[in-house]
Amino acid sequence: MKHVGLVLLFSFSIFSCTSPAATAVNNDFTLGKVQSQLTNGMNSSQVVALFGSPNLVTSRKEGGETWTYDKISREAEASQVSGLGAGASGRFFGIFGGGRSKSSVSNKNLTLIVVFDENGTVVDHKYQSVKY
Repeated sequence: MKHVGLVLLFSFSIFSCTSPAATAVNNDFTLGKVQSQLTNGMNSSQVVALFGSPNLVTSRKEGGETWTYDKISREAEASQVSGLGAGASGRFFGIFGGGRSKSSVSNKNLTLIVVFDENGTVVDHKYQSVKY
């Protein structure tokens, strides 16, 4: 049983050290990238290289397409403060007792709409970023 724990610990330490390269395949779709790298005049291949495949593609009446990217993310943060002391009941909590914990969760939604003309060139793009 001792060896199983060592094998698991060793496996976690090896795999936790590797990190995937930031590519469109790894959902490298961020507000900063949209603002700094997406420009009118780009072709569809360049947009795919930046953001990967869109979530939704619709054809336009005038010709061309509209691509929609949508990313929803959730961030959770937890903290704990502990200290020496006695509680309201007068009982001693110990060295690490008497603590408080705090947690918060925030959600982010990033939507990007890219409009292409009939030649596959970006003619317009709009984005919306919401944090709640």
